[in-house]
Amino acid sequence: MDKGFKPKIKHHQIYRKAITAVIIIGIIVGGIYGGKELSWKEIKADEVAVIVNNLTGGIKLINRAGAVLYYPFIQDIYVLDKREQVLKMTSAEIDEKHPQGNPLLVKSIDGGDVVLDLQIQYMLNPDYAMHVVQNTGIGDVFKQKWLYDYARTICYYCYGELTLDEFPIASKRDVKAQKARDEINRMLEPHGFFVTSINLSDYRYYREYAEKIQERRLADKEVEEQKTRASAARENQRKVVVEETKKLEVEVARFRGECDKRIMDARGSAEAKKQDADAYLIRAKFEADAEYERLAKNAEATLATLKTEAEGVRLLRNALEGDGGRNLVRLEYAKRLKQAIVRSTPIVRQGIETPQSIQRFKYIEDAPKIDYMFPEPPDAALVSPLKPGPDKSP
Repeated sequence: MDKGFKPKIKHHQIYRKAITAVIIIGIIVGGIYGGKELSWKEIKADEVAVIVNNLTGGIKLINRAGAVLYYPFIQDIYVLDKREQVLKMTSAEIDEKHPQGNPLLVKSIDGGDVVLDLQIQYMLNPDYAMHVVQNTGIGDVFKQKWLYDYARTICYYCYGELTLDEFPIASKRDVKAQKARDEINRMLEPHGFFVTSINLSDYRYYREYAEKIQERRLADKEVEEQKTRASAARENQRKVVVEETKKLEVEVARFRGECDKRIMDARGSAEAKKQDADAYLIRAKFEADAEYERLAKNAEATLATLKTEAEGVRLLRNALEGDGGRNLVRLEYAKRLKQAIVRSTPIVRQGIETPQSIQRFKYIEDAPKIDYMFPEPPDAALVSPLKPGPDKSP
């Protein structure tokens, strides 16, 4: 090392001390001057103020309406708007960067291009005002740094989930807007901002898309009309089916009622016939018993009569045995002969017949009756064979 070398560290220390002294003197002079020039600023009800101390680096939040005193050189005051504000992304927002407007161009899920005019309403959380000033910056820097980029990106993806045919449906657009709002708030709430609503004021297609979509809408309208007609036809069919079903149920109920009535009538008739049959059976049984008793009595009487007659016949037979019977037979034979008519022609032959033949016939008329029950063989020369008459005895 060169012994004549003189280090430059001492010169730097001298310069540093000089600069520090100048700064201190400037601060003192500024404080004295600022104390004489003490200023104030009015904070409105829809504003929030952040006071930054340039000497100590301290930050103070003023979230109330009224006047705030501060030192212009020692302190800086930043006022932020906490009202609900609107971030417009429409074709009417024309500036140097966006000479044709600033709408949101979205690629739909089926590959179509859609131009959206969005209005995003947001608010600043007053409790995060110091965080915004420290991390984002003053003024409207936060709009470009946080809201604009996040809102466009999230809305692009959320609305891009729709098809070209679903954009005209307000309910589906509202669902996607709510989804985008929730996603933006999830991302921006840690930074002190939250979105209150996302409004889709208009949407447009390219001319070719618009023509095709119009044609498709007409076709869909025709399809809807056909569906409406089909629905009306189905409703009419259902109505006819219901009416016919009701008629069928009425007829079935009537038929069942008639069948039940017939069954009840048949049961009643069967019961009546059964009762009549039971009564007839009882009556026939009693009549049969009475007839049996009558016939039994008649049989007993007939038997007794026949026994009596048989006994009489037997007694009569006993009585007719002997001479009494013969005499009765002779008497009856005489009664028969009395009724008989005897015609004869006497024939007298010379040398054979004599007039004594006439006496013979006379003798026959005067002869006693022949006993047929106990006959005695008559003289064939004296009795002529005569056929007896009908029996009139009892």
